[in-house]
Amino acid sequence: MKSIAVFHADPKKYLEEVLTAHSNSRPVFLGNPNWGPTELKSAAQLIPKETIVEGIHLTPQGPAPANWPAAWMDCLFIPTGGTGGKVKFVIHNTKTLRAAALGLRDALVSRGLSSTLHGASFTPPYHVSGLMPVLRAQFTGGSYGHYDGRFLTNQSLPEIKLPAGGTKIASLVHTQISRILEHPEGLKWLKQFNVILLGGAAVPRPVVDAIRNHHLPVYASYGMTETAALCAFCPPEKIWRDEPLRGYPLPGVKFTEINHHIRIHSPACGLGYWLGEKFSDPYTSGDLGHVNADGTVEIFGRGDRIINSGGEKIDPTRVEEILKATGLVKDIFVFGMIDAQWGQRVVACVVASEYNSAALKKAVEVLEPAARPKNYIFVEKIPLDARGKFDRLAAEKLLQI
Repeated sequence: MKSIAVFHADPKKYLEEVLTAHSNSRPVFLGNPNWGPTELKSAAQLIPKETIVEGIHLTPQGPAPANWPAAWMDCLFIPTGGTGGKVKFVIHNTKTLRAAALGLRDALVSRGLSSTLHGASFTPPYHVSGLMPVLRAQFTGGSYGHYDGRFLTNQSLPEIKLPAGGTKIASLVHTQISRILEHPEGLKWLKQFNVILLGGAAVPRPVVDAIRNHHLPVYASYGMTETAALCAFCPPEKIWRDEPLRGYPLPGVKFTEINHHIRIHSPACGLGYWLGEKFSDPYTSGDLGHVNADGTVEIFGRGDRIINSGGEKIDPTRVEEILKATGLVKDIFVFGMIDAQWGQRVVACVVASEYNSAALKKAVEVLEPAARPKNYIFVEKIPLDARGKFDRLAAEKLLQI
């Protein structure tokens, strides 16, 4: 039986195809239908030849191990990255995905909630955050629904059709919560859920204040594709009391740190990257943080330069390369700045003439919208600190002038 790669633009058709293929023991690659030519080329070089592609025209060119696909029939290959141009697929199987689902179930049951998890998904199903609400429902005997997560101002909030019994869970990012609260019925709509899993980038202060002031059932979550979504959460009452956001590990999860890099031991950790490195145990993440004596984790930020804007991961070096290629930029540093709506927004600090701003904005139109700089800081030289490294604070002050 051949493997399959799914790229359908319609979320419901996408999920149906993925779940059917997986239930029939096919290896399934989850593709992003919005990838540009660079990402599609990268994906095609990884997806094994003769894989059936659904939803777009793509010719897989990737190599396959000698035991393909027999030894991989239980696997889902979930993309991470992509906006930066280079696609990676994290290998998960039923065992790791089930562990992630049941870990959350057990954590919620210990708080007095039902063991039946109903999931409302508002992010695309090719993201782990959009896929896991569906799998949690399947593993716990619950129901699920996929809904439009744009929450446009001129549209009504979606009607959630989930059973009355069980634990009703919404998976959202803070941009979505902000938009929902702008709606006249937004607060009532949010409170229909027993649990709101808040993922994505660092939570802006206005969103934290709204959660606290309205006593919303928000669990600030920490996790990644490699851990099949969340592996820790900060419960609502901690946020309501304005305590520091600390991630309490799910059952079976343990955090350690080495050189301030967070390491994760979890039964939900994937097997590795397809055609790449296998994951160690514990898995060393790219996040910087601190593990407290009680086992909780505090995240300071990424150890690399990846920018997380509205849930999309962006490699700033790719943005820099495109701007340098114009010949209009003498020096450049692209970074992520805290943004109340998107978590982070892409900002370009450039040694160039401000008269060339229109040309620079035109050049980055080849990038996905999330990766295009939202602000340009024109300087005579890139600000550096005493260590000779980019001075983010100095750059941000220049933007505010």
